Amino acid sequence: MKPVAIVPWTEEFFAGLAERLVAATGGDFSNVLVLFPLRRAARHLCDRLAELPGLPLPLLLPEIAAVGEWTAGLGATFAPAPPVMLDALDRVAILHDIVTELAAADPEDSEFPTDITRFFPWGLELAELMEELLRQGVPGRDLAHMDGQVLAPAAALLARLGTIHDRYRERLTAEGLATPGLCVALAAENAEAIAASLDGRRIFACGFAVLSGAEKKLFHTLWKKDLLELIWHADPALADGGRPVHFACREHQRLLKDWKAKATVIAAGKARRLRTKADPARATLVLDADAANLSSKKLRFFEAHDLHAQLKVLETCLSDAPDLDSTAIVLPDTGLLSPVLHILPQKDVNISMGYPLARSALARLLETMLTLQETRLSAGRYHWRALVALLRHPYLKMLRLGPDEPLRAVFHGLEAAIRQGGAYVDPFGLPLPGGEDAPPSPEVLALAKRVLTVCLTAFDIVDTPRALGNALTGLAELLLDPDHAGDAWERFLIDAECLFRLATDVIPALTAGRLADAALPTATLFALLRRLLADERAPFEAEPLTGLQVMGVLETRLMSFKRVFVLDAVEDKIPGAPRYDALLPDTLRRLLALPDSRERDLVAAYNLYRLFFGAEEITVFYRTGATGTGLFEDRPSRSRFVEQLLWEEEKRLGRVLTPGEPPVSIVRLPPCPIPKADAALPVTPAVAERLAAYLADKRLSATFFDTYLACPLRFFYRYLSPLAALAEVAEDGDRAAVGEVVHEVLRDYFTPFLGRDIDGADLDPGELAALYESRMRASPAYAALPPDGQLLLLRSGRARLADAVAATPRTVPLALETELVASLEVDGRSYPLAGRADRIDRREDGIVILDYKTGSLSLPKNTVWRDEALWSRIGAAGGLGPYDETLLDLVAKRFGSVQLPLYCWLHAVSRHETPADAAFVELRDRGQERPLFGPRLEPEARNEAIRRQTPQLLACLVRNLRDAPSFAPRPDERRCPYCDYRAACGA
Repeated sequence: MKPVAIVPWTEEFFAGLAERLVAATGGDFSNVLVLFPLRRAARHLCDRLAELPGLPLPLLLPEIAAVGEWTAGLGATFAPAPPVMLDALDRVAILHDIVTELAAADPEDSEFPTDITRFFPWGLELAELMEELLRQGVPGRDLAHMDGQVLAPAAALLARLGTIHDRYRERLTAEGLATPGLCVALAAENAEAIAASLDGRRIFACGFAVLSGAEKKLFHTLWKKDLLELIWHADPALADGGRPVHFACREHQRLLKDWKAKATVIAAGKARRLRTKADPARATLVLDADAANLSSKKLRFFEAHDLHAQLKVLETCLSDAPDLDSTAIVLPDTGLLSPVLHILPQKDVNISMGYPLARSALARLLETMLTLQETRLSAGRYHWRALVALLRHPYLKMLRLGPDEPLRAVFHGLEAAIRQGGAYVDPFGLPLPGGEDAPPSPEVLALAKRVLTVCLTAFDIVDTPRALGNALTGLAELLLDPDHAGDAWERFLIDAECLFRLATDVIPALTAGRLADAALPTATLFALLRRLLADERAPFEAEPLTGLQVMGVLETRLMSFKRVFVLDAVEDKIPGAPRYDALLPDTLRRLLALPDSRERDLVAAYNLYRLFFGAEEITVFYRTGATGTGLFEDRPSRSRFVEQLLWEEEKRLGRVLTPGEPPVSIVRLPPCPIPKADAALPVTPAVAERLAAYLADKRLSATFFDTYLACPLRFFYRYLSPLAALAEVAEDGDRAAVGEVVHEVLRDYFTPFLGRDIDGADLDPGELAALYESRMRASPAYAALPPDGQLLLLRSGRARLADAVAATPRTVPLALETELVASLEVDGRSYPLAGRADRIDRREDGIVILDYKTGSLSLPKNTVWRDEALWSRIGAAGGLGPYDETLLDLVAKRFGSVQLPLYCWLHAVSRHETPADAAFVELRDRGQERPLFGPRLEPEARNEAIRRQTPQLLACLVRNLRDAPSFAPRPDERRCPYCDYRAACGA
């Protein structure tokens, strides 16, 4: 039995491996098999063999295989017939049949999830557990009394786990089926026969950190037959008995003990051999010291607040490096790839990592389509936000007709139409507008309708995995249609790879299998699709070039670099939190002799430390300030492996390192607070010209003055700028449209009562409510609401209008929705003013002007009319006095609105009769009238307020508007969240 050969992890593994292969075989690889834990290692070995001096070229390379594929292929030869490999859905179908049979045999056990819909999520977990039992060579056994530790369905399945496992394997064998796990198990069970068939071959198992149970049994058999030699990249102390072995190599140490094997260190690399010849004793000392700790390395740690600070320092480190040859940037999370690529000093980098399909643009398109179905109402009405997200997706907008991309204009117009409707929209009921110059051609309309049909209608009725797969096939055919795709997939290679994975892996898994025609709820089907997408990865498998490489942690296996940068080395990424398994939690895995999180953490430690020991410069970045991803959103902490490195450094120094002391640096980016700038918009000559033109041509309304009082900057955007408010769907209802309906209903209801003496007793609330309901049901604002919103709008509207008519005092309605117009003289210039009074009544005290309010209202207090100091300032500002900078804020605070005073003055001037009062009818409450003056203000004071003070106030506002040097914002927590121009406002 051959001793285990160890390439010290301070040396380059593939160089030592190549030398060992040549030394063991003399360069004759005709009967040599080299096994690796990953397929990509073959390319690295071939490069090192080509670089070896003295090796005659050309030569026959050894057979190189990944251990998983090799063992599965061997195991398949021991099946009774060439087996048919099952995918995940087929395994779930077989397990469902077995569980149904067990439930039928034991009707008292009601916790068995026999219904396919209820069983499906458990079936996916159960299929994974069956695979792991087979790969580990562990017989399944019943786990009783699991109640309270797992959910009831999981406890029922675990209680019969041994029976399920046995029947599952029997079914696979009887029907000529197989899974990768079963093939590996068959290889382990027939290890003696495999050893006999491989007699005379030389097998090298290279670079394994941990073996599954089945692989360990097969390797042990071949090793005892002297057919297999293990070559590790590990701590050379494994071969030294006098020095403690690094904790990351405990699995190697355990295997040596279990197999009663010896280990020997083999030389690696030209530089190491030359130094050994010059001074063998010194070389051995250096080797031992390097392998024991990392003190001889250049260690740097950067503690940052967030990812942005890490990237900033990484960019600086890359720029300061003398060269980027043999440099690796290690990313524990694929989500870091995109931001890292933006800060690299060179773009010709080698990316060696898999990119999850779930993070791709294709997955976002699919997620949008699934969201559309999950939020869809009956009759094909979809939520507007998801529809807009669909129309904005670049895959759809880039579809072509010849050299043009006409869908951009069509979808832009369709989006504008969607934003004018309600929260739920039928896109097929909307027109499909084209560009500005001409309407879309029939070909363009056909393509647009095909897109909507493929993305919406095709998914409306999916009820089986096959139907879902067929709907996805339609999407793939649309995107790949050569008449519409153009050269897009030749330019966007990663997107093309993701689409390829969808077409060749995801869709066949749905359409070809035992569960393909099983009727499943939509939620289950969509959960299945999301699970399949999450399991797919688009690989970056570039050549193992020298220079700068961007890699994941797993992709660094067996490779060595001169310079290593590890980004975001926090505990939830390295080693990371284990995936929660609802069927067999981590705490129960030892009951089945399955590896748990401790072994996973040990493998992560080996991968990281092996990388560190092979490097000369190690730079680790981690964050401590940004919120973490834990249950309680705890702050992230640096990885336990980083803590181990710091602890070793502190032991070497003999003291505790303080924050900011080398080698630990705290990243302190210079604070860049947002400068406090004046958000006011100055009145330039162009703005002054536009304002003068508006004042000369337009009638000034109450809304005009109230907008200026509330916020001068908003006034500018609304009246003087070309900006239009962004069209957004009011998901809780269009309040303005509802208000218009209410005004129309009240106008038509009171029309028959004009000139009649009435009060609340003369009005029929039921008639008003019926009129309101009929008008509201015909309103587009009502149709845009969901059913619960429609019901609430009808019930609340009926109740509040009934309260309003019941609160009507004795009155005689004279006019409804009456236009009032008059002119105001300011500095010798006449300004037309206008207003529309909702209702004008005659009462005991005289004329009363009413305005219906469905929203909030603001009324001045009576004391404002007696404030002589205030009116003195208003008079001065309205005349020829100097510009008063603070007066506008004071007037806005004291008055709030000038609508009712303006209406009273307009009526007094145009109708030559001074109103006795004016009032808001507060419809959002109980229909009570909120008077402008009320009984506490004497008639003489009212007449003074209307005839003299109101025009004085209006003149003051006109002059303030005309003379103001800027339009300043007036932030208000009640109004700002609903402002149409908040995106453009600097305040």
